[in-house]
Amino acid sequence: MVKPVRPVLGIELTSSTTETQDVHQDASPLPPLGPRSRYRFAGPHAKDLSLPFIRRIKGRTYPHYWQPAEPKDEFEARALGHQYAAHLAQMLKINRQHSARGLLFRIASDMDFSARGHRRRMCKSFFNYLELLLNLGVEQVDLPRHVEAVNRLHLSLDELEALPRKLRRKKRS
Repeated sequence: MVKPVRPVLGIELTSSTTETQDVHQDASPLPPLGPRSRYRFAGPHAKDLSLPFIRRIKGRTYPHYWQPAEPKDEFEARALGHQYAAHLAQMLKINRQHSARGLLFRIASDMDFSARGHRRRMCKSFFNYLELLLNLGVEQVDLPRHVEAVNRLHLSLDELEALPRKLRRKKRS
């Protein structure tokens, strides 16, 4: 059973449902994304399972990170891909402390890139929308300085992690 798409409050998928219906009469209307998000979590497990395309499946001890709704046609597949990317972006926007923890990698690892048809269109639309958001965000960042700062941060964290080992060696000597 696939989890239904829950609207994320804070993001608007289309300007109006009538505009969407005018563009494509046969598509089932997708729930609009409302004015504010409720993506606040006590822990990382709640974070993962709150996204509409992530769910637990039988026989797996951890969540499956790409279990989207089944699209009826190409239009709905594209719209769902965009909406799922917006859900992910909104969750990370509200919970910046969960960024750079491998969530996008886990999502991509669970995608079936050999699938054809509407599911392939959904994956492609998901990444296309994330690329669009990335392009918007990178406009505000001096990339060489940012990369250098992140590298220095990780180097410092590695040194901090090694510090207790160095202190234990000095005590033994």
